[in-house]
Amino acid sequence: PSLPVVPGTNAASAPTPTPQPTPSGTPVQTAGGRVFYGGGGITPDVEVKSLEITSPTRARIYESAFRFARELAAGRVAGLESMRVDEPDFEHTLRPTDYVVTDRVVEAFRNFVRRDAPTGLTLSQINADLDYVKLRIRDELVIHAYGGDAGARVLIESDPQLLRALDALPDAKQLAESVARTPVLN
Repeated sequence: PSLPVVPGTNAASAPTPTPQPTPSGTPVQTAGGRVFYGGGGITPDVEVKSLEITSPTRARIYESAFRFARELAAGRVAGLESMRVDEPDFEHTLRPTDYVVTDRVVEAFRNFVRRDAPTGLTLSQINADLDYVKLRIRDELVIHAYGGDAGARVLIESDPQLLRALDALPDAKQLAESVARTPVLN
């Protein structure tokens, strides 16, 4: 199965199997038949990089998205007054269709950044990291509309490690079932 496209990533950063370490220490076999060697901890079968959020560019995107979403939620962005949030609804169950960041919203964000030169964020940086820009804007809008828990859900649903773990659940189920069928040797 193919992996979902995650905001802030590209095909070149798709997960790849971790190289096999050189065995050392005492071998131990699991009930599922895997052999582990003591002394080095557990190496994951698949390594997935977390969503990078600490680069200077992403810090600028984060701050600009926060300030832009504040204006948008206040109804002060021309042409997008319908996105105004009068009062947060903390009981709302977040749906994928809530506060989708459209091309119009992205263009308004670009215009906002053009007028806000002190952040140091450039249009080329926005264009190069557009998926992350959309994620941050949506997160901030959802926080305004539905509260911090809903905003956290936006980020969780975009987390590349979580998405890969969910993709691996059928394999984990299959492993658990095969272990359950394996006789235990004493």
